[in-house]
Amino acid sequence: MTPVELLVQLLRAGFDETLSYLTLHVITCLVPAFFIAGGISAVLSDHFVTKYLSGDAPKLQAYSIASVAGVALAVCSCTILPMFAGLYKKGAGIGPASAFLFSGPAINVLAVVFTASALSLPLGGARAFFAVTMAFGIGLTMALVFGSSDETTSPEGQAVATDGGQTVAERERPLWVTSGFFGTQVAILLIAATGLLTWAVKTPLLAPLFVALGYLLYVHFDRDEIEEWLQETWFFTRTIFPLLIAGTFVIGIIGGLAAIAQGMNPLETITAGEQTFVAHKVAPGLLTQGIFGETTVLSAGLGSVIGAILYMPTLLEVPIVGSLFGYTQGLMAEGPALALLLAGPSLSLPNMLVIWKTIGTKQTALYISLVAVSATLAGLIWGLLLV
Repeated sequence: MTPVELLVQLLRAGFDETLSYLTLHVITCLVPAFFIAGGISAVLSDHFVTKYLSGDAPKLQAYSIASVAGVALAVCSCTILPMFAGLYKKGAGIGPASAFLFSGPAINVLAVVFTASALSLPLGGARAFFAVTMAFGIGLTMALVFGSSDETTSPEGQAVATDGGQTVAERERPLWVTSGFFGTQVAILLIAATGLLTWAVKTPLLAPLFVALGYLLYVHFDRDEIEEWLQETWFFTRTIFPLLIAGTFVIGIIGGLAAIAQGMNPLETITAGEQTFVAHKVAPGLLTQGIFGETTVLSAGLGSVIGAILYMPTLLEVPIVGSLFGYTQGLMAEGPALALLLAGPSLSLPNMLVIWKTIGTKQTALYISLVAVSATLAGLIWGLLLV
């Protein structure tokens, strides 16, 4: 094979992988999820977390909120850092701040929905459950070991929001309007993303939901609020989508290299189990199947370590698990897949350096250890439950 032929095959593998994700997940899954993320950012108060995570806030309240705060964010391990540093410096305790640091990228709505859609509904549910549980446990452990940090308070910790030194009033609207705004969008997402229904069935189910959403926007939202929602949606789209496309293209190329290394044409079809796949989609999984093919302490631990080291932009962990390590093709077991999904978005080498600068050496070392160990344990528990 000449260098030119090799390059052409690798590029074709990259384009094929990218096209697969565009075809299967963008319209029915990512687009509705981007609108939901934009609505969370625009409609819900982004100062809610700061208000309820101050050092003197009730502990159960602070840890509970910090552990689920990631649902309202669509961020990666690096994007969460400015918010984490701001919370910590404003008076949030080391425990709630650490729980927020983990939960931010671990359970954001885009990641959980994409995991459930692209990989499997049980794995998406397990990711959400264990991420919340881990965030709570990590925060409590950090507070237990470095408890004095939770006693610090600051006058700024009680501020709702500031803009140029002026207090910003939070918008208020009936709870049923906000619930309807998000509920209709979630229902649209669930119906559009399911593969159990044909579009002949989906269309009449979706139509009244779009009408209801349009009514709420027309009657209960002003022009500025709608524009803010659309701007936030566009922000998430232009920030995350190009990285996802580029990352998926690279995964296709890596798959092509793995196929060639095993003597296969990246675009030839081969059989894995009882299904037929394009070679580049299963080649990396075939290479790592000896380790990741079953749930063991080694496979779950290695999954969490790989996730902790690599930098993964939001959502990229899904095709990494699905295609690069072959979960979608049955080549990666449930345990290591979940361990990587939990540790991957929450840690990276650049992320570790910033955390160290923010909270210090001992605190950072414990936080990293807690994420790696708890992700490994979660993977083992989930994998063994499904044996």
